[in-house]
Amino acid sequence: MYLRTLMMGWLAMSSSFAVAEPVFIRLLATSDVHGHFTGYNYFTQQPEQKGLVHTAVVIHNERQGADISVLIENGDLIQGSPFTDAMLAAAAATEQELPLAPLLNAIAYDVINLGNHEFNYGLDYLAKAYAGVSAPLISANLIPRSEFAQQHLTHQPYVILERALPAQYQQQGRSHLKLAFIGVVPPQIMQWDGQHLRGHVDVIPMVDAVQQSVREVQKQGADLIVLVAHAGMPKATSDGHDDEQAVWQLAQIPGIDAIVFGHQHETFPGTSVYDELTAVDSQQGTIFGIPAVQPGLHGEHLGVIELKLNYATDTQQWRIVTSAAKVVPITAQQDTAVAELLQPAHEQTVAYMEQPIGATHAELSHQWSRLQPTLATQLIHDAQLWYIDRYVREQQPAWGKLPRLSAVAPFHAASQADDSFTHIPAGALTMGDIGDLYRYPNTLDVVVISGATLQQWLEGAAVGVQQGHSADPWSWVNPAYPAYQFDTFSGLDYLIDPSQPSGARVTTSPALIPSQDYAVITNNYRAHGGGQLGGLNGQQIVFSSPDQIQHILLAYIQKLGTQGYQEELRNNWEIKQEETN
Repeated sequence: MYLRTLMMGWLAMSSSFAVAEPVFIRLLATSDVHGHFTGYNYFTQQPEQKGLVHTAVVIHNERQGADISVLIENGDLIQGSPFTDAMLAAAAATEQELPLAPLLNAIAYDVINLGNHEFNYGLDYLAKAYAGVSAPLISANLIPRSEFAQQHLTHQPYVILERALPAQYQQQGRSHLKLAFIGVVPPQIMQWDGQHLRGHVDVIPMVDAVQQSVREVQKQGADLIVLVAHAGMPKATSDGHDDEQAVWQLAQIPGIDAIVFGHQHETFPGTSVYDELTAVDSQQGTIFGIPAVQPGLHGEHLGVIELKLNYATDTQQWRIVTSAAKVVPITAQQDTAVAELLQPAHEQTVAYMEQPIGATHAELSHQWSRLQPTLATQLIHDAQLWYIDRYVREQQPAWGKLPRLSAVAPFHAASQADDSFTHIPAGALTMGDIGDLYRYPNTLDVVVISGATLQQWLEGAAVGVQQGHSADPWSWVNPAYPAYQFDTFSGLDYLIDPSQPSGARVTTSPALIPSQDYAVITNNYRAHGGGQLGGLNGQQIVFSSPDQIQHILLAYIQKLGTQGYQEELRNNWEIKQEETN
């Protein structure tokens, strides 16, 4: 039996119900924590109000007063911070237990859905990272095919948890509720991390997987069905159809009673980015009337769905009497037991970040990288070009004779005067500096595209610039356009004119030849269509590096030796900052 959600105005004490008080359930959720566990910023070397050490306090508080509570983790947990970088290094150097299992077990997670970043380092590391975690892993649309995948993937499509009912129901002969949790991950992992997954797994569309899983858990007598989707919904549009951000479509599958979603780092309810979608209430936190939460990122919020259930004796089914969704922000308070548990791994992370690897003769700062070329961005361009130049000399591929460019976005750049940004002083460079300069575990790809496509790519990135005024340099930055989308290019000169309409803002020198092919060095996320710039979709890739860009930067800095990085700044692009009347 599965729940049929009632309208909020439905009379709770209908004659079809037993007299017992409703069962009060709280579904608690984290998502997109990205390795923020300790409440410490390893780049600034200062405490910060982020991370599971803070979230654990809110989790404890929200568990109180509920008849039944379930804690859900919704993916992108094991990548994205120096802590997880150090954890990865430790996994390669020792067979000792990694700190993730003790952490998750101490906080007492009940269900864990896999996110796309869980696959960044391959299936072998995924298995090591989660070894010893007591909560089941779920992902309904991830199908292991090879023997290797079957050995290293222990997830299930869904899990049904049985939870004991309060005493008043026990007296009536009903002992447990059966709560089903169905997980999904974007199929695009086959593009973003295909080097680890091709030949080992299949990833089917999320809608197909959830429809099948809903039917199966209904047959098994689930009383409540919860969708746990590491996916979001299309933003700022009335069209809800998207095979990556598929939650709007998934919410229309009959039988789903509650939704935990993520991937987009939004807080729902509360955001306005989904307001153009039909049947989405961003204030109440419902999608097609179903209570839903998206708890932001870095453990800064806890998603909470509250359900009150009663048992209808006429239909012999549990029904939702009332529901509510909210996101609860963390405070400065820490869970001291969790902090103590993490202390050894924290100290190892600090030591990892302090390892010297080279030097720079000038500061590397992303403060102005949204407005002009900077040495911080140029260093990444130079490392990418150096790496591919070596490959071309050794392998002499046909595309090596084409005009060659590098594309780089400044990940941690300022968009306004009071923003934080990457800032590395002149002098010794450490592992921590490399992680600050390039914050994602991307690998390097080369795409061959036409001049017309390259122009489209340039124009897409130029959306990050808007018409401003001379009194405020930050007015020229489009704050709604994220820094990781603002690709800059090395290998040609260009001018961005924000006074022109979008799509006609960029002029290059030399002028691009629409029919000419160009080889562009970029990261695997972009090359496979991430961010939807330049019409890239993975089909244009001619070379995929096995090395992460962070490791390429490390090798480049080490290659420079004692002289360090001392290149002069190439001012190859600019924004035409002429005010219009």
